[in-house]
Amino acid sequence: MKIMEKLTARNSDYFSNRPVTIACLGDSVTHGCFEIYPDGKGGIGVACRPDEAYPMMLYRALANHFPYAAPAIINAGVSGDKSYGGLERLERDVLSYKPDLVIVDFGLNDSMNKDIESGLETYDKSMRAIFEKVLSSGAECLLLTPNYMNRKVSPLLTEPLFISIAEEAAVVQNTGILTRYVETARKAAKDMNVPVADAYAVWQKLEKNGVDTDIHLSNYINHPTREMHEVFVQEIMRALLV
Repeated sequence: MKIMEKLTARNSDYFSNRPVTIACLGDSVTHGCFEIYPDGKGGIGVACRPDEAYPMMLYRALANHFPYAAPAIINAGVSGDKSYGGLERLERDVLSYKPDLVIVDFGLNDSMNKDIESGLETYDKSMRAIFEKVLSSGAECLLLTPNYMNRKVSPLLTEPLFISIAEEAAVVQNTGILTRYVETARKAAKDMNVPVADAYAVWQKLEKNGVDTDIHLSNYINHPTREMHEVFVQEIMRALLV
């Protein structure tokens, strides 16, 4: 991808080349949300540590390879957001910064829509619109597929609200609904010549090889552990280095 050429140029001659800007647009995983807990008001609190999520891990990986480039990473993740929400705030949160590359990661929250077909249609339209607007701005675009959600309800979950969410998420994961969303995003990306960093495929391979993927979820529902954010970075780097 051209982003690598820009990083190389900036690293080699930082006086003559502008800083490279990469924006990560997504939901709570991009935002840096990990463990959930009761907020004391009947709702859900969440531990948010953006410095431990894949956008900053990507910064450290790029800084390791290009120590003089000093790329700018914009974390445009919003906890609880869906693809159409990302589309609505795309200009404000991402394109206004004139990024060189936009990494797009949605699907977990979208897939929880009880109207499956309508949800898939909205997701497809929203993802395609995001890709189109990003490419029209002159930036490169990269689809980052999401992680798995839980496949069973952990006995460690004791809060009724959390158990209810886990039950719904397990249905979405186990019946192939989330997979359909990922396949929809992959097709949209293919149709629009957008490269894919396929983290979901890694989780699929883990499951195929007998791994209990639930142990890699920090809340046993949908947020990957800090260690599993490495998968996102590895797949992003794989896509960038093509």
